[in-house]
Amino acid sequence: MEKEKLFEVLNEWNYWNKEIPEYYSRKKYENNLSKYDLTDEITVVKGIRRCGKSTLLINHIKDLLKQGIESKNILFVNFEDPRLGIDLNTNIFEEILDVYKEYTNNSTEIYLFLDEIQNVSGWEKWVRTVYELKKVKKIYITGSSSKLLSREFGTALSGRYLDLNIYPASFLEFLEFNGEKNITKQKLVTEKIKYKKYFNQYLEIGGFPKVILTKEHFLRKKEILNYFETIILKDIVARYNLKNYDNIRKVAIYLISNISKITNVNKVRTSLNISYELIEKYFEYLRETYLVYEVHKYDDSLKKQYSSKKKIYVSDISFAKEIGFGFSENMGRIYENLVFLELIKRFEELSDTRTKQNGMSSIYYHNENQECDFIIKEGLKITQAIQVTKSLGNSDTRKRELLGLKDAMEKYKLKEGLILTEDETEECEFEGYKVIIKPIWKWLLEHANNK
Repeated sequence: MEKEKLFEVLNEWNYWNKEIPEYYSRKKYENNLSKYDLTDEITVVKGIRRCGKSTLLINHIKDLLKQGIESKNILFVNFEDPRLGIDLNTNIFEEILDVYKEYTNNSTEIYLFLDEIQNVSGWEKWVRTVYELKKVKKIYITGSSSKLLSREFGTALSGRYLDLNIYPASFLEFLEFNGEKNITKQKLVTEKIKYKKYFNQYLEIGGFPKVILTKEHFLRKKEILNYFETIILKDIVARYNLKNYDNIRKVAIYLISNISKITNVNKVRTSLNISYELIEKYFEYLRETYLVYEVHKYDDSLKKQYSSKKKIYVSDISFAKEIGFGFSENMGRIYENLVFLELIKRFEELSDTRTKQNGMSSIYYHNENQECDFIIKEGLKITQAIQVTKSLGNSDTRKRELLGLKDAMEKYKLKEGLILTEDETEECEFEGYKVIIKPIWKWLLEHANNK
């Protein structure tokens, strides 16, 4: 690529001679990013496509400018820009730095932002070299693939990076997007109708920032469908050179249509008539793009955990509503998915729950004599058991949910369990165990500034 044309591309993405536009602020993530600046380690920002990673970096650039960093010392590169070429390799980094230094800033006081870096083959070795030789002041990386923390990446940059997982907006953030920023315990009682209305909107819209800010229902739906197709086509089919687009799409839709259900590879293979080997690969690809997550049945044996049937959850409930099938009659599965997403945000889970080690929080399901939707392991100890259902109004449903919760509490020696429903509040005792029943929308707001 000619130097002048490359500089034109870089100039369009950077703010050397123009104001940074106003973007919505997500304070929790921005505060964490600022803390990471206290070290010289590489900052790695990960998450599903369109969850707000690029916006987070741009807002951080604005913070750096406020701190007195000169705009010419900041270089932002978006590797999604097709003008940079296809089949990118590490040569593009040297070309970019050479052009940047020639036209803008020939110093080592460079804050280097590399957006969607997984599009560049071999990037991790180049980044390590630049980091170790101190060719730049600070490196920020974003990516839409969990392979950013693959074995190869971990080996190349071990001990040299801090990672930050970004997710679509939680219900609390959804309220903040809509101007509701001072949420108190008092308001949750006195303005209950308003918050329940917002919750119903959240169930329809989901948490992708641009979708939340889009007011027209038709356009929101188009955005969600476009996100899904782009993930399948660009992040999976193109990246892995797959021959059959229809098969990976079928698997994705099948999994999204069966969220919160216990499933396994054989069940998917039988339903879709696709080979076991391909289904295994497709599972991996879909997890790598953060489109779906899997949760294992808890067992003290890791071998048994990994071989057990899994529960599948989707990264944002908007996919379940727009891509999946059969949710109009079973909102309980949507609620369960929503609780899972909140749990991984609260415990800052990695994208693959299997990678958690002692000393970190992990999410499992329980299924021995009865099923319990979630059990939480913190360090070496199971600390919580949670059931999720639309309502306990039906006596059979109430008995099933209580028995499942009691089975988990008994197994893991817990004194208290939690049931989340659409709108029920109660504390009761069941066969010697304390059970707290809460509305899911209130539970989702427990991390607000409740006074």
